[in-house]
Amino acid sequence: MKKGIIVLMAFLLALPSGAQNLVSFMNQGVETMLSWRDQNTGVWETAGWWNSANVMTAMLRYRAVSGDKQIDAVASDVLLKAQHYKVGVDSLGNDRFCENFNNDYLDDQGWWALAWVEAYKLTQDQKYLNMAETIYTTISEGWNQEYGGGIYWKKNPWVYKNAIANNLYTLLAARLYKLTDKEAYRKRFLEGSDWMLQSGMINHANWQVEDGLQNDGTPNSGQYYTYNQGVCLATLAERFEITGERQYLTMAENIADATLSRMTTEDGILKELKQSTEPSGDGVQFKGIFIRHLAYLYSVDHQERYKAFILKNAQSIIKNDYDEASKSFGCYWYGPFHKVQPAAHSCALDCIIEAVRLSE
Repeated sequence: MKKGIIVLMAFLLALPSGAQNLVSFMNQGVETMLSWRDQNTGVWETAGWWNSANVMTAMLRYRAVSGDKQIDAVASDVLLKAQHYKVGVDSLGNDRFCENFNNDYLDDQGWWALAWVEAYKLTQDQKYLNMAETIYTTISEGWNQEYGGGIYWKKNPWVYKNAIANNLYTLLAARLYKLTDKEAYRKRFLEGSDWMLQSGMINHANWQVEDGLQNDGTPNSGQYYTYNQGVCLATLAERFEITGERQYLTMAENIADATLSRMTTEDGILKELKQSTEPSGDGVQFKGIFIRHLAYLYSVDHQERYKAFILKNAQSIIKNDYDEASKSFGCYWYGPFHKVQPAAHSCALDCIIEAVRLSE
């Protein structure tokens, strides 16, 4: 722990003075987040299951930015405990477990696999890559040729082909390909992104990503959420990285720019189109996911407007959406603070972590 404090102090002193306030809030935010983790199950029970995967990802992003290696022990503990996670009981009253992060929702599995990809990139510990590949194999079982391809969002029974499950599936394939150089992942990535591109879920009229497909195979137009925009622009940026074809980077930038113009306040602070989404159990996580993937796009194309947007939102969070009593962030980044919600806190922390990285 002492070594971790020394690393953090050195990191803080190396930053420009304008960024040091962000670092202080980031460090306090991480401390608050870690205090909410259930030591028995390993995850953030008060945040939720799929949310916990995103919390773990935020902790790993913090580790990458700060160099604080205490997160390595946290990741190892989460992997050990949560890979055999009790999710309820069956009709006979027997315990049901989520083994190897395999549950009925393929997007939940995708979030966990991407978290373990991040853990492997940081630590080079093979157990994380093995788990990510194991999860990917189970997600792949959701692919079939209804509507020409794609994976379902949920199994038992298989229902609904949507943007988030398919973009997570393709993003995971791209990142596993980069780590392993296995041609099978490259093939699956191209196949999955080809299907997404022809599915109609990317609306070229307004450059917004629709939520999913109706039973007749047409998009259920008008349901726009920030996290769908974020993961999609990341898959397109990955396609540019893997193929070198500039058209995909342009598409990613179109989606990012549409989000920055349509899903923001008059002051340029990120929000959901439906305000009721922001405090909801799932919606509290969405905006941080967008920012994390916008930051990835920025790392590829270096468009200054994306960096400026992330920094502006981070400053709004610490100014307008922080509760000193609970030392936590809320769900409305433009303020005022709503209530203590661990998933909302981690969502805002995503933005602050990326802002700190961009301030280095």
